[in-house]
Amino acid sequence: MGGDSFSFRNLTDLYRATPVTMLDPGARIVIFSDLHLGNGTRTDDFLPNSGLFLTVLDRHYQENRFKLILNGDIEELQRFRLPDIMNRWSAVYDLFESFERDHRLLRLVGNHDMDLITRGDHPFRIGEALRFSHHDNSIFILHGHQTTRRFERFNKLYGFGLRYFANPLKIRNYSVAHDSRKRFRTEERIYEFASANKVLSIIGHTHRPLFESMSRVDSLKFEIERLCRKYPKVSVKKQHKIERKIEEYRSELERVDPDDFDSPSSLYNANLVVPCLFNSGTVIGKRGMTCLEIADERITLVHWFDETRSRKYLRYRNYETAQLPGTDYHRMEVKSDTLDSVFARIKLLAGTRVPGPTGLAAGFPASYPADDEKNRGAD
Repeated sequence: MGGDSFSFRNLTDLYRATPVTMLDPGARIVIFSDLHLGNGTRTDDFLPNSGLFLTVLDRHYQENRFKLILNGDIEELQRFRLPDIMNRWSAVYDLFESFERDHRLLRLVGNHDMDLITRGDHPFRIGEALRFSHHDNSIFILHGHQTTRRFERFNKLYGFGLRYFANPLKIRNYSVAHDSRKRFRTEERIYEFASANKVLSIIGHTHRPLFESMSRVDSLKFEIERLCRKYPKVSVKKQHKIERKIEEYRSELERVDPDDFDSPSSLYNANLVVPCLFNSGTVIGKRGMTCLEIADERITLVHWFDETRSRKYLRYRNYETAQLPGTDYHRMEVKSDTLDSVFARIKLLAGTRVPGPTGLAAGFPASYPADDEKNRGAD
């Protein structure tokens, strides 16, 4: 209970200390997290998907005037030196700067790039959380490491071990993202906070995409159960349609890679799932990258993949893919819903709001520029 108590108190402090920005009805936002930029060597986790990320960010999100939110663990500072990272991935930073010049870049800190909060040799302002207001409802965006006390106390020690032991041995990253028990605990703690406060929370950190508090596997199981309950109540003709749909979902479940989308533990096991927790996933997935989009007052979980590496996604009958012209890259909408619908269900299903503030935490300063203000300066 000690960890849960710290988590709830820390999240409450951070939430109340984070200034609120109104979400413009016409806003177009994309949220990426967990790039883990390295120095381009064999242990650089970003390297395999670097071409995919650069092209998609430039050709799709930049050209379509999206605001870019980078939700933590952008640089892998626990393993590599910042000058080496910035030198190797200068093309990535050039793109970030193009968003920054148009006042369309917001950066949040993660546990692997936590040092950027206090460093002065970085070109971007870094904060700890964001809050948007949509029709008097709150969207709370944070990396997710804030649920665990050890990241504040021992983060430098973890970094020392990775840099001076794991790197020389060519060992790739091992973190909460690879430990199903730990990542579920992180998700559960933020879910409990978001449900109690009736807010929509968006995280990264665990590398596991979540939409409305459920993973892709959870969503498929939920739809199968829903169709099974509906089956006895409909006509024979509709029963045949349900049978075909269930078979499609079962077939898809067999194809899902558990390393990318599933966990032994699940919020779906609760009696009522409050759709308050979303996770943008990661850019360094084995079969592509995921992100969250907020556009036209909808929120959408998107999977981008390279058809030369992941052709199986082209065979999914339940999903349509759109090819980025002139490339082998495809965009697939995994799930989408209106913000109003999400908030209506949060309001009806979630618990009571917690009482007044318990203190202050380090978020963006009160003067952090809103959408129409200039956003520049180094942290």
